[in-house]
Amino acid sequence: MSGLFGTLNTATTGMSANQVALQTSSHNIANTNTDGYSRQRVQLQTTPPYTITGVGTMGTGVKTAKITRVVDDFVRNQIRSANSQYQFYNQKSDTLGQLEETFNEPSDNGVIKQLSTLTSSWTQLGNNPELGTAKTLVVENASTLGDTIRGMAKNIEQLKDDSVQSVAKNTLDFNEKVKQLQTLNEQIYNMSSQGETPNDLLDSRDSLLKDISGLADISTSIDGYGRASIQLGGQDILTKDTRATLSTVMESTNGQSSIAFGGDTVSSMEKITGDYSVGTVLISTDGTSGAKSYSQLDIASGTIGGLQSSVNEIQKRTDELNDFVSTITKTVNTIYTDGKSSTTGFFEMGDDPQNYALNFKVSDAVTNNPQSMSVGRTNLSGDGSKALAIAKLATVKFGQPVDDTQLGSYDATSMTFKDSASGSTYADDFNNIVTKNGISKQQADNTSAAQLSLLNQLEYKNESVSGVSLNEEMSDVIKFQQGFQANARLLSVVSEMLDTLINRTGV
Repeated sequence: MSGLFGTLNTATTGMSANQVALQTSSHNIANTNTDGYSRQRVQLQTTPPYTITGVGTMGTGVKTAKITRVVDDFVRNQIRSANSQYQFYNQKSDTLGQLEETFNEPSDNGVIKQLSTLTSSWTQLGNNPELGTAKTLVVENASTLGDTIRGMAKNIEQLKDDSVQSVAKNTLDFNEKVKQLQTLNEQIYNMSSQGETPNDLLDSRDSLLKDISGLADISTSIDGYGRASIQLGGQDILTKDTRATLSTVMESTNGQSSIAFGGDTVSSMEKITGDYSVGTVLISTDGTSGAKSYSQLDIASGTIGGLQSSVNEIQKRTDELNDFVSTITKTVNTIYTDGKSSTTGFFEMGDDPQNYALNFKVSDAVTNNPQSMSVGRTNLSGDGSKALAIAKLATVKFGQPVDDTQLGSYDATSMTFKDSASGSTYADDFNNIVTKNGISKQQADNTSAAQLSLLNQLEYKNESVSGVSLNEEMSDVIKFQQGFQANARLLSVVSEMLDTLINRTGV
């Protein structure tokens, strides 16, 4: 279209384009403090020109090509990876910190101090075998040690149960977020397939992916429509057509496991065949007959991975604590019963190796009648040899746990055991348990701090690319305002020219 009407149309396209640009800047300014928002930019392009014979082509104005987000997808992918690693070590640090508090070492009333106190009371009894108060003191100190270890074992067991419950809770959260992402994918597809650019939905998608990455180490791919697909442990969790469900193993005995389907520990508990460790995450698929099949997922990072790693650490410390109790019980009982029994006598620990620490106590016979204690190898007055031999156990190096070979090395005459070349004393053994947890906790602390620093750097880089700058936006507002006003002025000029042409030229 040529002439004044063509100019009129050109000015109109300029006003329309600047109006869209102004509205986009307004949207950016309004979302300056919106978490996860990416600033948007209007892409303008010229409209197709027309040709004037003998002159050439003439422009016809401008149009809005599209409104795009300003994002760096590579940086955002790095953020998801760093966030997953940070949440893993942060969760592990927190859980192991609680375990560290349970061990309560070093302290004036910890297990190592109580072992020293008990050894001293055995020595005192050996030197004063006829003193009733010395026998009572040994029983009281031994009972205190038993109470402390049982309380410790209960707290550790509760921490493990709480961690498994947290795995289920986070699994439920993971499933819900994946479900939300599936809904977002459908909305994004519907808009994209119609030629629209769903920028705000894409921001919501990226924010949701970051939240999910904090739970587990997901791999993400984006298709041409902007839909996100997720893999975890090499298995598909969300595709354009399917969505898998994760479940958590809560209990497992005799080849049967109780799982919280979908992470729901209240209403969706199921029994399945298979012997899995508690806290294991399973992915379920529907078979051809409608029955679900389950396979184990290996989660290397994220909050769920951190909790699973913590559960494994807790179980190792529990096993070591049971071995520690087993060593004390068997060696003391061997001397106390003159080599007749290692499982009964002064201490008791039950029959379940998994619960030795939970059942550790002074035997009822000794507790009920401390004066009946056998403190010497003979019945002669003043014989406290047995009590002194038990006191010397504090310096003997035993394997952990003590095995039948070392127990078989017991010399009834001298009431002594042979040292284990690779063994440790009672105190050293417990100190090793505490130290192993401390090392794991320190490693988690250091790695968590390093990952947080990396995550903050990546977040800052992302913000420098996608964040809204008020100064820049206000500059754009002035620019687009002036563009709008200039095109409006041009419309006014064309209007005056048309008025002159129509009303002021004579016929």
